[in-house]
Amino acid sequence: MRIVERVLYGFGGLLALILLFIAICHYNPDLAKMMGAEFKVEAEAGNHTDEVFMANAAVTLGELPAAENTRSVTEIALPGNPVSTKDTRSVDDSDTRESAESKLNVPGKVAGLSGYIPVKATGTEISQSKADEIAKELSKGETGSSLTFDGDIYPYYTIINETQRAIYRQIYANANAQNKHFAPVEDITANDLKNAFTSVVNDHPELFWVDTAYKYQYTPKGSVADITLVFNITANDLESSKSEFEAAAKLITDATYGKYTDYDKEKTAHDTLISRVKYDANAPMNQSAYSALVYGRTVCAGYARALQYVLQQLDIPCYYVTGYAGENHAWNIVKLSDGYYNVDSTWDDTNPNTYDYFNCSDDDYASTHVRRDLSIYLPPCNGNRYSGLEVNPSVTPPANTTPPPTTSTTTPSTNTTTTTTPSTNTTTTTTPSTNTTNQSTATNTESITVITVRGGGDADYIDNIDEYFIKCFDAMIDRDDSVITFDLIITDKKLWDNIYKAYDRGDCQEGYIDRYLVEKHKNACSMNVEAVPRTDGSYLLRHRAVIS
Repeated sequence: MRIVERVLYGFGGLLALILLFIAICHYNPDLAKMMGAEFKVEAEAGNHTDEVFMANAAVTLGELPAAENTRSVTEIALPGNPVSTKDTRSVDDSDTRESAESKLNVPGKVAGLSGYIPVKATGTEISQSKADEIAKELSKGETGSSLTFDGDIYPYYTIINETQRAIYRQIYANANAQNKHFAPVEDITANDLKNAFTSVVNDHPELFWVDTAYKYQYTPKGSVADITLVFNITANDLESSKSEFEAAAKLITDATYGKYTDYDKEKTAHDTLISRVKYDANAPMNQSAYSALVYGRTVCAGYARALQYVLQQLDIPCYYVTGYAGENHAWNIVKLSDGYYNVDSTWDDTNPNTYDYFNCSDDDYASTHVRRDLSIYLPPCNGNRYSGLEVNPSVTPPANTTPPPTTSTTTPSTNTTTTTTPSTNTTTTTTPSTNTTNQSTATNTESITVITVRGGGDADYIDNIDEYFIKCFDAMIDRDDSVITFDLIITDKKLWDNIYKAYDRGDCQEGYIDRYLVEKHKNACSMNVEAVPRTDGSYLLRHRAVIS
């Protein structure tokens, strides 16, 4: 009987405690919520959900380095870079980020100039026995254990934790060795692997043959058993691809010759890049620097990685930033002598090109750009010494510039003459001759005799008027002669007719001449263009510019 009594007393006491707890929770809802959150975290800790593999997922507590889960951004300092106390965002600021994104106001002229695709991770669950087999048979490949990375140039390496850094080094080393499939050197979870891989591709634009996607297999407990990198077509002849890549980058770094400050080099690299590249949502390999530098066609990811690589070659710290600007978007952070600046070369590549998004602060970008994922840990951009120094091409030069000469407008003439040369086919056309200043445009059309040029085979034909403006600007910008001559080849007569009309209407002034005059601090440009038809249907355009 006594045993039964004790059991009943114990049961009654337990029931009393439960009722007491219910009463406390009833009068203290916050305690109930906190307890519920704790139980939820414990329940989900062992589960492997699909949420962490979403392509567009922002950084959440589960995806951050374990050692950083309760820190704020201001507590993660880069080597040699004291963290600003102005950036007080919390790690788990998804509500704030979503609110900021909803308030963005992207200007119409740059809306849609995006194209960044977040890292894609494809995971497959396997049994523990299968994982054990892989561990016995699969090599770790290149471990990269002896590699070091300067945090001033490779900031993502400094953001992640030690386990992730070990995998970062291994991925980097195997990518360079072209080893696609290997076992991880550390016991790592899918979340940690994603951080490590993302950090590698964000830090190293020179790994252009590595796609921003990978595959892996994991056990029921969540441990990654193997890693498979994805290479693009350039890996088939990597040495040749590297030569083309480096040669294309050198064309831009060479343009900085004679520039002595990091700012001057940065500006020249920015200008040269956007003059050589076109935005093309359908460009191949458009998440890589290769697409911009070699193909000359890319999206925001290609612009940003190309500028990152070029500035790295010039020893200027430049970081790849991912986030949201009406759509998934990528841009850069550049470090100059007084701090960090945002640079969006994609949005500066308009017609005409601008400096609207060049060397801007975080406050300047607040209404158009929001960082996501690991990029929220990059330094805040509070530099100001090198902001707003450049004048857009459409803006009149400062008042201390010598006023341009007065010009007048002449109605185009369509008179033509024909001459005949023995054994040579002869045709006629009219030639636009423009006298352009920063304020007005005078257009004259004079008759000329043009001779058909036999031959062909040139591969680099210009096929649209925007590209024509870019090529004209490129041909003139690096020359200081009073008379500049150059030749370009266009695809057909239809394009020539459009170019002719562009000179007639004064569109070429806005297309490239104003920009040239502002960049070179010149007063006027008189341009004469001759069109010479070729036997393959293309046209050779001969240009003669007189600069004053």
